Amino acid sequence: MSGSLFWTEFPKPIVALAPMEGYSDSAFRQVCKAVNPAIVTYTEFTSADGLHHSPDRVRKKLAFKSTEKPVIAQIFGKDPETFVSAAKLIEDMGFSGIDLNMGCPAKKVVKSEHGVALRKNHTLAFKLIESVASATHLPVSVKSRLGWEDDSDLDAFCLGAQSAGASMIAIHARTYAQPYKVAAQWESLYRLKDKLSIPLLGNGGLTGLADGYAKLKHLDGFLIGQAAMGNPWVFSTTNPTPSFHEKIPIIKAHARYLIDDKGERVGCREIRKHLVTYCKLIPNARQWRSELVHVESLDAIESVLDRMADTIPQLPN
Repeated sequence: MSGSLFWTEFPKPIVALAPMEGYSDSAFRQVCKAVNPAIVTYTEFTSADGLHHSPDRVRKKLAFKSTEKPVIAQIFGKDPETFVSAAKLIEDMGFSGIDLNMGCPAKKVVKSEHGVALRKNHTLAFKLIESVASATHLPVSVKSRLGWEDDSDLDAFCLGAQSAGASMIAIHARTYAQPYKVAAQWESLYRLKDKLSIPLLGNGGLTGLADGYAKLKHLDGFLIGQAAMGNPWVFSTTNPTPSFHEKIPIIKAHARYLIDDKGERVGCREIRKHLVTYCKLIPNARQWRSELVHVESLDAIESVLDRMADTIPQLPN
């Protein structure tokens, strides 16, 4: 399907792994796709400035396997020139689409006037969208939040993004000012949907597929983020609550993918946080976590997991 029609013609509802810095790398995208091949995946958010000035170094962060498709490259920044340069590189790499991050609330990002800070500068935000949409044949989407302190500019921002060339918008249903402990406010998204002619996806506070479908109403889809950490089975249509023994093949695959991509030293260091979250709620979790946070090779990871399989009772789901 053509870029301008990609999101419109994509089977509904669209279910996606949300972009998450430090988590939604190629290895994690692969395991989520293994659980549910029908989902859309996003890369970690990547600096457009970095792609423009150091493309060979930064593009390694964007590397993906064909099994991850459709995969969307997410970029952030505030310079139209570097956004255009990044968009051309992303198209050359074979991505399915480009997403512009206008929602990240991290202090460092906001201080640089990137991410959700662009909600305070609609003119620049729309210029970035228009510049990228004019420079690529790929579909251009935008991910943002309800707003800064409230949702008073939500309609104006999203209608402006649509006019500038966005072919899909995803909104995290909290404002910049609201902490994650505040419940996501999906009602604002339902009102917004009626005013847009492009697909609208919701995000924020979802615990799994069932929760996403329950909140979907007339939206075009949803993204699951934090709930997938250590639990890619949130995307499963057949077994969303597998036993730990059933999880082990996916956990081993995740470790193998990460080490293949980044080498044993870096891969082992990065897989540790995932291993800890995979092992929540199991008997003697503290003991196993103390071993898993010190693993230094794939063999060591598999050895610990095999001992866990031999030791932990096989409880019913």
